[in-house]
Amino acid sequence: MRLIYFLIFFVFAGQLHAQELLATVKVATPKLQKTDPKVFKTMEQSIEDYLNGQKWTDDYFENEERIKCSFQITITEELADNVFKADLAIKSTRPIYNSSQETVMFSHLDRDLEFGYQEFQPIQFVSNSYSDELSQVLAFYAYIILGMDYDSFAKEGGSAYFQEAGNIVGLSPRESPGWNPSKNRNRYHIFESITNARSIPFRHAIYEYHRLGLDIMADNAEAGRDKIMDALEKIDRVNTDFLNAYILQIFANTKTTELVEIMKQAPSAQKSRFVQIMTKIDATKARIYRQVGR
Repeated sequence: MRLIYFLIFFVFAGQLHAQELLATVKVATPKLQKTDPKVFKTMEQSIEDYLNGQKWTDDYFENEERIKCSFQITITEELADNVFKADLAIKSTRPIYNSSQETVMFSHLDRDLEFGYQEFQPIQFVSNSYSDELSQVLAFYAYIILGMDYDSFAKEGGSAYFQEAGNIVGLSPRESPGWNPSKNRNRYHIFESITNARSIPFRHAIYEYHRLGLDIMADNAEAGRDKIMDALEKIDRVNTDFLNAYILQIFANTKTTELVEIMKQAPSAQKSRFVQIMTKIDATKARIYRQVGR
């Protein structure tokens, strides 16, 4: 299947294949809005159809292989008629092999989403062209999700999808806060930090963490944990060479809970090293990491 993503799948003519994403979408409006609430329900369905109906890769996916992900848009302000400001929370998961569990691959909150939407307007992705902000932002994160997922199955396996995300960055308006290189910690910096040459060891670590670590823990917890620590050592070196790389902060936010649970069973020397690495990468959660070492 997709265990090694670059296997060639032979299919019979006419056989149907599922698209890559299995996305659920929620549009929330916690504040009273002038816009008819039905518009947001239509928006919700349109986004879900867009994410799940688009063919994002050239690979074949069986239905059970689709990447589970969620997109929650929380409308925070109506800037004008049919123009909205929102927070966008994105999360994707990947199965852990030989277990019934899943691991979170990418979890992020984008606070820079400003877009126009009229009820029943189609949301369409046009390759190599800027169409509208909503479709571009959603496509950007679809490719980031794909890139992270593919990287977990093969070293640098997601390169083509990160490049597609970069194409979207290049076409998007620089005056928009989410794409502006001068604004810290936005979409531009997600792309820049993950494709920077200094982040190559991080991407190798993503493969080692998941394919060589998590995927074998059901059969050999100690060996899997050792591989995860090897991955963290690589990430620590990236943190030294590429200080404040945004993708490292996203990794820490995504994996804190999982890592803490994994390392609770580690020997004391490994726990100590884990605490050293993670408190350097993610000082804001130092108290949580230090609890592992007690």
